[in-house]
Amino acid sequence: MLLALAAPQLKAQDLNGSLTDAYKTFTSATNMVGLMTANNKFNLVATKWANQWAANYYAAYSNAYISTKETDPKRKDQLLDIAENYVAKMNNLNGGSDESLVLTAYVAYARFLVDPRNRWQKYLGLMNANLEKAKKVNPGNPRIYYLEGVPEFNKPKLYGGGKDVAKPYFEKAKVLFATQQSTDITKPYWGEKENAAYLAQCND
Repeated sequence: MLLALAAPQLKAQDLNGSLTDAYKTFTSATNMVGLMTANNKFNLVATKWANQWAANYYAAYSNAYISTKETDPKRKDQLLDIAENYVAKMNNLNGGSDESLVLTAYVAYARFLVDPRNRWQKYLGLMNANLEKAKKVNPGNPRIYYLEGVPEFNKPKLYGGGKDVAKPYFEKAKVLFATQQSTDITKPYWGEKENAAYLAQCND
């Protein structure tokens, strides 16, 4: 039903307008229903503009993000299967960009979160490898350091993690987030709000 309702509106918009509309729905969502409404919009965009990098990027990001909010492990992996399909298309279009590498890392981290005990070696390794590649392409991308900080924040102090270890990553990301533009939806700018929340916890 949601797809049927969204389709007519989508036809009247260009790629940027459709992505902007979906992203506004996504960022204003307060529950899973709202997130899935936005996700349906992103999936529609990726279907209509299948050969556009940004369309596949946001469909991948949306599905991966929602997987981190989902409570059912099976459903998490189903969402991530969809996300990885879009990641593959995204990387075929522009796999060498820093944003593609960062999002590939983010989806790997979401996979890890489904079953940390059994997935840490494979998926944290994949995450870190992609973040290192992204750093070589564009060391000024704030999402790199935000994503580097999250696992450190959640890692027990006993194993070398914790707030004090994670804080410098979030601080660096904060500085870089402050310099990025948020006017062009095809140039991703997500993560600033989440980074600020982690930094606030580090300062508690």
